Amino acid sequence: MQTFTIEKTVLINAPINIVFEALTNSEQIIKYYLLNEVVSDWQVGSTIVCKGSNEGKNFTDDGIIDILIPNHQFQYSYWSDNHGTEKILDNYLTISYILAENDHGTIVNLKHSNLKSEAMYSLMIDVWDYLLNSLKNFVESQTF
Repeated sequence: MQTFTIEKTVLINAPINIVFEALTNSEQIIKYYLLNEVVSDWQVGSTIVCKGSNEGKNFTDDGIIDILIPNHQFQYSYWSDNHGTEKILDNYLTISYILAENDHGTIVNLKHSNLKSEAMYSLMIDVWDYLLNSLKNFVESQTF
């Protein structure tokens, strides 16, 4: 079966530690992503559960943190009841954020992989533009 991968990059005018904290802090995530709750103890191998709603329908993303390297990389694999797939390992998607500093702030490289359909890929391309812009606006509005 063919799968699809999205790769996006955004420059955020903020220190790398502030950006990493925004990506790995449950209370901050719900302020810029379309989620109502994020629950995790933020350790490699631990669960991460994200709850939200989309067009009036509640959804839950159940995941596992794969990589958590402070101020460098955060990666998790997850399954969402919003994607219309069976909850088996083959249907888990992976989201990876790799951060790097430059003279203007922090570069965030996003990779969303194992998307199962071209339709989901096309939808998520636009969703990620919105989400990364929300992350950027949230972080840049913070005082640091």
